[in-house]
Amino acid sequence: MYQMDQYTVSLLHFDGGITDESGKVWTAQNGAATSTAQSKFGGASLFLNGTNQYLTTSNSTDFDFGNGDFTVDWWEYRETGDGNNRSVFVRDGADTTAYTSFLIGNVDVHGTGISCVFSGDNTSWDVGTLLLGTAILNSWTHYAVVRKGSTFYGFQNGTLKGTLTSSASLAPSNGNPAIGKYFDKNQNTFQGYIDEFRVSNVARWTSNFAATAPTNLTAIAGDAQVTLSWDAVDGATSYNVKRAATSGGPYTTVASNVTTTSYVDNTVTNGTTYYYVVTVVDSNGNESANSNEASATPIAPSGHGLLRITMLDSSEREYELSDNEINKFIEWCNRTVGTGNAYYSFDKTYNVGEFKNRKEYLMFEKIISFEVMELTK
Repeated sequence: MYQMDQYTVSLLHFDGGITDESGKVWTAQNGAATSTAQSKFGGASLFLNGTNQYLTTSNSTDFDFGNGDFTVDWWEYRETGDGNNRSVFVRDGADTTAYTSFLIGNVDVHGTGISCVFSGDNTSWDVGTLLLGTAILNSWTHYAVVRKGSTFYGFQNGTLKGTLTSSASLAPSNGNPAIGKYFDKNQNTFQGYIDEFRVSNVARWTSNFAATAPTNLTAIAGDAQVTLSWDAVDGATSYNVKRAATSGGPYTTVASNVTTTSYVDNTVTNGTTYYYVVTVVDSNGNESANSNEASATPIAPSGHGLLRITMLDSSEREYELSDNEINKFIEWCNRTVGTGNAYYSFDKTYNVGEFKNRKEYLMFEKIISFEVMELTK
């Protein structure tokens, strides 16, 4: 999962509803809502029915890219590629037939390719068309649209699929941006799921990068340590392990250049909860988005053992006790003769007949010896 930085102008995780980390308010149209049926990160994503559901937000110059650098990237689980102009993002979602500054993540009329079109005059797609790759259905796929200087770049799963060269300034708009909608009211909306939608005013990538983040990150607490493991990612050169004191970050890198799919963090304190994510680094040094978040609270083991006491009459007493209780008994036995209690009591809380809570008292002078045996789990 991405985190807000100084370049982010819109970021929606779709985990706790339709919330933009930048503070922008998006309005759900015709019942559009998040769903837990599919997700790339966090357990939920935005679901759109392909008929009339989409999101809109108030007009903002943050989306007037002009001739500046920008990046729009997202994860999608597209359910249809029928060519009915099922777009991911449009600068002006008004129900008109006028052109708009940009139309991103659209399936072309042949239903085979994901593309973007750009306008410098809001009357035609005069700036050109950028290819993002063939349509991939029913599988989580990452797309990124980037402009750096006079070059537009289109990426699918971190692989460069198309470029477009133009120094033209994209037209501004007075309309409301929309997610999952075409600019023409006669066209259908996106059908499927969208996750981790982000708009940035910087060119984040201009060459192949690692888009696939690790999945199934787990954290297992131990004594002053946390053991992490995750699924391997194809093409990964190494992994970065990041940790935070609160859920959702900000995260600090605690290990880099990890070449296996597990890591033991032994720089933790018992009783404190830690939150972790892992990223992929590819052969070009590019870093992926964060994995799912996993948390753990390391704690000292509550060990127990068997205390066997030999009495003067050669009989034996056995007690399964916590380490703490055994230590208390040893301390009592180490006392100076003639001081302290002459007996030691053991709680026996298991149910025997009608007596549920019992105590047994041992007299100090009746004990010959005792031994402590560690119990294996």
